[in-house]
Amino acid sequence: MAMLYASHGEFIMACWLVVGSLVLDGLDGRIARLTNTTSKFGLEFDSLADVVAFGVAPSLIAYFYVGHLYGRLGMAACALFVIFGAIRLARFNVTTQTTDPYSFIGIPIPSAAVLVVLGVLIDTKYSILHAGWGKFFLVYIVFLGVMMVSNVRYPNFKKVRWNLKLFVLLVFFLLLLFVRPLEVLGTFMFCYLFYGIIRWFFLMTKIIFKHNPK
Repeated sequence: MAMLYASHGEFIMACWLVVGSLVLDGLDGRIARLTNTTSKFGLEFDSLADVVAFGVAPSLIAYFYVGHLYGRLGMAACALFVIFGAIRLARFNVTTQTTDPYSFIGIPIPSAAVLVVLGVLIDTKYSILHAGWGKFFLVYIVFLGVMMVSNVRYPNFKKVRWNLKLFVLLVFFLLLLFVRPLEVLGTFMFCYLFYGIIRWFFLMTKIIFKHNPK
């Protein structure tokens, strides 16, 4: 549906459908576990759905919105996002049993997809890209693709151990999201993106100084 809306120039609806897919993606696994219907087929089919919903859909939205203005460069940037997203999912499927369940290696493809469509949503409101930032947006898309296949770790919110304080914070966040959805979601997602990068930078700095003391 998001791709169909994007092809007809309905970018706001297309973007929010991708955001909605993120919400549903957080529920499908829980529902499968609660109903005891998990299977290998379900895992593979879920990955296929993720490639379409969080790889192809945001890439086409970005291409129809601004990528087509830059010809093959725009096409290549959007295609790379899909390719990196598929690699990210394949790596997740083969390492999910051997890595820390409380963190992801590389930013998850649903988060990267939402960060792409947030760029479009922000521009529809503030006209950033149409002020000459189109090429920067293409670089941003490729950067998100690289972050998906990077070794930068990100928190896995699906494994959060809930308590009263976290529940209160969630309610407060949802209230803010209801009042200012774009601004609140954008702030949260960009903080999530840079949290992983900053944390990785400090860890690398610590390792370098540990192995090369003065």
